[in-house]
Formats: sequence, C-alpha cells, structure tokens
Amino acid sequence: MKKLLVLLAVLFCFSSSLFAAGAKEEKVTTITFWHSNSGILGEALDELVEKFNTTVGKEKNIEVVSIYQGKASDVLTKVKAVSQSGNVNEYPSLVQLDATGVVDMASNKDLLYAEDLFKANGDDLSFLLEQAKESMMYKNKMIALPFNASTILYYYNKTLFDECGISQIKTLDDLINVASKLTKKDESGKVVRYAISAVPTTYEMCAFIGSQNGGSYLTDMENGHQGFATKTVFKEEGTLKSFLEKWEELYKTGGLKNSTSGVTTEFISGQTASMLASTSNLTTVLSGIDGRFELGVSFLPMVNENATGGVNLGGGALFTFNSDEATQRGVYEFMRFLTSAENQLYWHIETGYLPVNKDTYTLEEYIEHCNKNPLFKVASDQLLASNPKVVGLWIPNGYEVYYAFQSNIKDMLEKGISIDETVDKMTNEIDRGLDAFNRQNIN
Repeated sequence: MKKLLVLLAVLFCFSSSLFAAGAKEEKVTTITFWHSNSGILGEALDELVEKFNTTVGKEKNIEVVSIYQGKASDVLTKVKAVSQSGNVNEYPSLVQLDATGVVDMASNKDLLYAEDLFKANGDDLSFLLEQAKESMMYKNKMIALPFNASTILYYYNKTLFDECGISQIKTLDDLINVASKLTKKDESGKVVRYAISAVPTTYEMCAFIGSQNGGSYLTDMENGHQGFATKTVFKEEGTLKSFLEKWEELYKTGGLKNSTSGVTTEFISGQTASMLASTSNLTTVLSGIDGRFELGVSFLPMVNENATGGVNLGGGALFTFNSDEATQRGVYEFMRFLTSAENQLYWHIETGYLPVNKDTYTLEEYIEHCNKNPLFKVASDQLLASNPKVVGLWIPNGYEVYYAFQSNIKDMLEKGISIDETVDKMTNEIDRGLDAFNRQNIN
C-alpha cells in the first residue's frame, strides 16, 4: 500500500511539473508597432508600451515592440513598399499614420478596418468622441482608430494683447481691426513685429472653409470620406473666395507676414503677436516661452459670423492589417489600451494631443488638470463645440495640394494676383490632380 501511495505521489508531481512547464511555455504574441513619435512624444509612447507589456500584455501573453520609423511620410513610404511587394508578412501588426496616408490605406486590400476588428472582439466604438469617430470614417465605416488627435488653435501673446487693450479675437474681422496695434516698426520703417505670421495650407484651409455655413467641404465626396474625391467644391460654393477676401484684407494692414517656416520660433521670440498652430504644440510653445510673456489661446478666428462649424480633427490614427487570429487579438488589446480614458489622459498631459475617449473628459484628474491649465481646456472646448462632420481632406497627392494652397495664396498677396484668378488657379490645379488619379485608379 505504501509503495502504491509513493508511486501516485511521484506521478502527481511529475504531471504537475509538466503542467507548469507547459504554462511557462505558452506562446507569446508579438505585436510590431511602427510609429513616427520622437522626443517628448516618443518618451510618452515608450511609457505606454512599457505599461501595457507589464500589465495587460503580461496577463494575456502579448508583447508590443514599438519601432520608430521616421517622419509620418517615411512610415507611409515603408508601408506602401510592403504593399507593392506583395509580401504581407513584412507588414507591421500596427502602424500609426497621419491623414496624408489615408487615401493609400483606403485602397490597400490587406487593410483590416478598425471597426471590423473591434466588432470581431465583441466591442464597439461608443467610447469615442463623435468628432474622433467621424475623422476616420470612410464610406460610413471607421477605417482606423484615432489616437493622436489635434486641431488648429489661435495662439497669441496675451501680455501684448493686454497692453494694447485687446480682449478677444473671434473673427478675422476682429484681427483685421487690431492688426495695426499689434504691428511694430523700427525707426527705419522696417516691421520688427507682425500681428500674425502664417500662410494657410491644407490643415488650416480645412478649418477656414470647413467651418463656413455650419459645415462645408473642400471637395465632393465629403472631402473624400465617402470615396475618392472627383472635384473641388470651394469655388462653386464660394467658400474659398470668402476666406481669401478676408485674408487679403488682413495682408493689406501690413500686419500679416507670409512665413512658410519658422512660425513658432518667430512667435516665441516675440517677432509676431499671434500664430495658427496645432493644439499639440501647446506644451512645446509654453516651454519655449519660459515665462517671458503670458500665452493666450482661443478658438480659430471665424471667416465670418456664419462660419459656425468649428474645426476639423487632425493628427493621426492606428491602422492594422489582415493577420492570424492571435495577432488580431493582440492588436485589439493594445489599441483598446492606448485609447482607454486613463491612458488618453496621460497622453494628453504629456503631449498636448486631445483625448479621443469621451470618458476622459469626465475624469476628476482631467477636470483638475484643466483647472490648473486653462489653455488646454480651451483646446478641448473648441473640439467639443465643433460639428463632427467638419472633417479633414482625404485626397491623393496630399503634399502637392498642401503646396498648391501655400504657393497660390502667397502669390496672390505678394504678386497682386486677383482673388478670382487665384480661386480659378487653385481649382484647376487640384481638379487636374484628382482627375489624373481617378483615371488611373478607378475602373
């Protein structure tokens, strides 16, 4: 009997050790994540990845390996190279891209829509802000998960504004009316401080045009969110002309500097009294000013009193591809982790990007943060007050369109080209590009 008991004990220990070894050898799912975050953004992302790997990832045998791939355009180039090679095994599990990559991703046959991924995992997207959700909708389906969200914001030197008796800029007319007060010249007549420094490009124009009439578009197909855009609509609707009339009037005050680079540096150094910049720049600008003057921020000035649509959501989103079940599950868990209310709060505080999770805005920690940092609350308030249907432009040859706005507006002001001629030129340039793209890509 004793021998039998000893034998059973040995067998029990042996089977237990086998079970323990099997548990230890359970396969870990590795998620490769390509991104474009560096500096403060990179540090914040690394912290989130580490937190995931030591909590949710450890519990569910998922490990995320984040790989910096350069600028957003570099990341897109590398993804397109994989797509063209046909070797789907070279795709990352997850990739962060900005709006310039959406057109390419929309036509990528290997793409797994974020909405489908969440549905497959028994989850929905009800936690997202409507503005965030609409920013990534393509043909009424969410193509990617918003992550690093931002909008355009009006930055101003509050110390200077107070000295000049200027309280608030709500419209471009308000800015036009005070531009001379904010502009400063030296004894020789040279301007040493401008009221504002800016040359609008696609990002700014999506807001200036999109906000008109409660919500407008630059192109048909709802700025490309309902399919490939085929033509611009800002000429026939008169929205581009309405903006250019005000912008030209501002230029004629002598207070508008046509800077295409170094705008933030000029503002921080006091060479300009105001600027247009992303909400994600807020932390960097505050650090650069370092208390030399008080910073103020407000909603983007409206083109006119009918421009009540607000601003579009920019920034970037997370895209994924068709893969095996384990990888898809791992990607879902990581995406859900990054966009949780608490982690979106962390991301917001560390980087200045706006939370995409609507529950973040009700957290006590968020409310306390806004009370201590009212400038961040202005950025959030502007987003929450905006029409979700005011969206970014999804268009092929995005950088060409970017420079089409920049160069033509600059030429209009500096070379005396008429507003109507400028509208015609921009319409023709962009429409030709759209036509060429659609001829090659649509059967």
